[in-house]
Amino acid sequence: MTRCGCWRSSTCWRPSRRWGLTRPIEEPPQPISAIIFDAGGVLIHPNLDWISARLAELGVERGRDALHLDYYRMIAQADREGFDRRGIALINVETRTWMLRYLLGEALPAEEIERVGPTIAELSVEQYPGEGALWYWAMPGRREQLLALRELGYELAVASNNDGSLEGQLETTGLIDLFEVRLDSGVEGVSKPNPELLLRAARALQIPPGRCLYVGDLDRVDGAAARGAGMAFALLDPVGRPRETRPITIAALDEIPGLFPLAKGADGLTCTPS
Repeated sequence: MTRCGCWRSSTCWRPSRRWGLTRPIEEPPQPISAIIFDAGGVLIHPNLDWISARLAELGVERGRDALHLDYYRMIAQADREGFDRRGIALINVETRTWMLRYLLGEALPAEEIERVGPTIAELSVEQYPGEGALWYWAMPGRREQLLALRELGYELAVASNNDGSLEGQLETTGLIDLFEVRLDSGVEGVSKPNPELLLRAARALQIPPGRCLYVGDLDRVDGAAARGAGMAFALLDPVGRPRETRPITIAALDEIPGLFPLAKGADGLTCTPS
């Protein structure tokens, strides 16, 4: 990357021409002023309480917390396999059964997944039609974690690959008031791993990309976008599965301040393009 003359900051960098997966983090994290979050898998999830209840009705005990970890095992597998779900919409029984196979793949025997998966998928299509409808639920305590970060002085924003549902998702989960900047790829017309979505968030915050942290759950999409934008990146993964690029990994959002201290004084000044 090359030093950028469009920001009044010696720490601002232009995004790379290519956003790849091969560059590991080699330097200690720099102080940051803003945290930009992915939505799905970081702020919001499929309704794990609902999935747990449907499993119980079918004779399978799998609580919310266990399913929460199952979700991140599923994401780690997708990262390892280089799987790209873009173009596959979770809107029918077939695709949602496929997702449940991934979600429960390490938790249940294959024959048990085949027994319960199609039934839960069919019920989910009735209960949550449309892919965006799946993501109107947040883990308990998420709002409190975000409030704590904001009270420490971090600016908070969201930049999500979505289908135009982001505002409704954040409203329903009680998180919308915590973010002044909320970018939905379905509205913006650009999606990760293209770094432009994150760069737009930084411009809206009036904070240089080099003073922003992006938090995501999928390294091949979120991490690639952050690296391309010249931002720090933290992978949210409570199960701690390794990734090829060796990103900084956190198990919970409250680990962020210890790894990415708040920029103070002149280092934390916001700026606008000249």
